[in-house]
Amino acid sequence: MGQTNINTPGPGSSGDGFGAGMIIGIILLILIVLVLVFYAGPQIFVNNTPAPGS
Repeated sequence: MGQTNINTPGPGSSGDGFGAGMIIGIILLILIVLVLVFYAGPQIFVNNTPAPGS
């Protein structure tokens, strides 16, 4: 008798979940990279070998 679907998404709301997931994933990747650089940075970027001729 003319039933309507209550759960239809409103206009412009398609793809919002995917976008939010992308943003959260990018933020998590950035945080992981920053933590790895913070903990392993001195071992990677600091050269502890003596200079030649010294």
